[in-house]
Amino acid sequence: MRGNFVIIFFLMLVVLTAGCGSNPPALTEQQETAIQFNQRGETAFRRGDYAQALQEYQGALSIHRSVENVAGIATELLNLSVVYRWLGDKAAAQATLDRILTERSPAFSADQKAEAAYRKAGYYLDDGNETEALSWLNKALEFCHGCGTEGRLYNLMARMALAGQPQDAMNHARRALVLNRNAGDKNEAANSQRLIADAAFKLEDFKTAQQSYDDALRLDKDTGAAAKIALDLMGLGRSIARQGRRTEAVEYFQRAYSVSEGAGDTKAMEDAAAEIKKVTP
Repeated sequence: MRGNFVIIFFLMLVVLTAGCGSNPPALTEQQETAIQFNQRGETAFRRGDYAQALQEYQGALSIHRSVENVAGIATELLNLSVVYRWLGDKAAAQATLDRILTERSPAFSADQKAEAAYRKAGYYLDDGNETEALSWLNKALEFCHGCGTEGRLYNLMARMALAGQPQDAMNHARRALVLNRNAGDKNEAANSQRLIADAAFKLEDFKTAQQSYDDALRLDKDTGAAAKIALDLMGLGRSIARQGRRTEAVEYFQRAYSVSEGAGDTKAMEDAAAEIKKVTP
């Protein structure tokens, strides 16, 4: 259930845009420099150079603080929290998020606080502290009234309930799906579908599980999420196998193996191979 929550985050880019129908304003020298720091940080992170990413995001943060750009400050603090987790400094990751939640100047928005609380919940869940995770998730929901990312919060609620309360997980995931569809968030809608499928599988409703994994697969193909595509295919294979259609199940496991091989995910390849062995006479 817990997994590695930090891997789901995309590092945030600073985007400066004008209103609809108008030309973008000329960027100040500080804005241009901050964007350069931010982009170098993302590049360093993606190649696994977390120490360099930390330095670049700190540079961007300093510039945003010098001009009191609240959105930029929040973005870089969120980025820094992810980098600290990858560096193994869990205390620094939490403390960085606390700055969004507790600092009074500048004043962060409710949405920014909701994002920080959501990430704290995920970090605690990864660390096995479900009590703190639930507490911070509830705080995120309190901040989030009507915010555009509310569906993500209910996805996490569903994920937390999945192991021991699959019907509750199903209810949370269905609510999340509606919210994510309304927000136009295909990535989180796919996560909702997969959670519905996982809950249905636990409830031994294998036909519903099959349909929801298939719905998730279509969405994940739209967003090009290889790891999630493999998960969807594995779920389809397991659901179909439990309906007694072993030959068809093998085809899905083979597809999952192929996707994982293309993505260089050895562990997922091993999982797919193990499932093929289970259903092959």
